[in-house]
Amino acid sequence: MSRRKEILLNAKRLFNENGYSDVGVRELARLLEISPGNLSYHFSKKEDILIALLEDFSRQNTTFYEDYNQSPPSLSGFLTLMKNIFQNQYDYRGVFIGNPFVQNELLRQERFPYPKIVEKRRDTFRQIFSALEEMGYLKFSSDDVEFLVSFTTLFGRFWISEATLFHRSPDKDEVVNHYVALFARQLSLFATKKGKDSIEAFFE
Repeated sequence: MSRRKEILLNAKRLFNENGYSDVGVRELARLLEISPGNLSYHFSKKEDILIALLEDFSRQNTTFYEDYNQSPPSLSGFLTLMKNIFQNQYDYRGVFIGNPFVQNELLRQERFPYPKIVEKRRDTFRQIFSALEEMGYLKFSSDDVEFLVSFTTLFGRFWISEATLFHRSPDKDEVVNHYVALFARQLSLFATKKGKDSIEAFFE
């Protein structure tokens, strides 16, 4: 493992355990048994580590969407996609939860083009839901599809904050499965008989 990857892996772990604001560069350097100067050779500021983790998180999510597109559309496949994304969010929870630095970086848009990523994801969800309707899994109006897109992005953005409200590190499988089930319940309101069967197949 390269030193850079080692730094990011340990930074992510410390952020998950203690929160981004409560982890300093010196603490991370001590964990890695290197000097702060050695660490700064790879990342000059803690904010640079944050940006690198955000980029890693986004790249991993992109691979999940690419994997989904390799198979014919189905609600079971879509729920698998969302479960993978939720698991990824859990793994990077310390980067997002209660972190004003992330919000500032996203608002500045200088190094991480968050609005463009959000709009790209919304377009992707529109395409996914339209394809699921064409394949007979969902039935909805034009207004409904925009609701589903907004609900999916909202749910996907904030479920992790609620899940970790009282415990920073709840059981990963238990909490992810719980929120995937809630998400599936909402989808089922728009599902056809074929769609509901596909949802049931996902949980079997």
